[in-house]
Amino acid sequence: VVNMNFKRLKEIRTYEGLTQQNIADILNVKRATYAGWETGKDIMPLRQLNKVANNYQISLDYLTGLSDNDQKMKSKLNDEINVETVAKNLKQYRKENHLTQTDVAEALQTTQSNIHKYETGKCLITTMYALEFAKHFSYSLDELLGRK
Repeated sequence: VVNMNFKRLKEIRTYEGLTQQNIADILNVKRATYAGWETGKDIMPLRQLNKVANNYQISLDYLTGLSDNDQKMKSKLNDEINVETVAKNLKQYRKENHLTQTDVAEALQTTQSNIHKYETGKCLITTMYALEFAKHFSYSLDELLGRK
């Protein structure tokens, strides 16, 4: 299973001259919670990851280490992740590439039932599976989440 490139969270934060507490305040979480994400002890939820990327005006692909392109995002960033958009993008990608839900589930090491829940918008795909999807299928995390 893919690991997030957590070092970028710290690199960017320190480059911007911010403390862990500054980012924790932006995300409305305790500093210890943010510290757990930054050190890789815990996996940051997608909604929080999106807020961090928006705060720095960078792509999720760069923040998570999927890309080395650190250019500032020029387009309007979504403040909130739309579950229906993510569901539509997952399903569209799968169909365009002639994959079954089982194919995707096996690639992500999860169940077909989970893929069905993500594709129907019953719940938002987890950070871990979103990253694994992006890596395995060479698909932009920003595109998946409707950020571009």
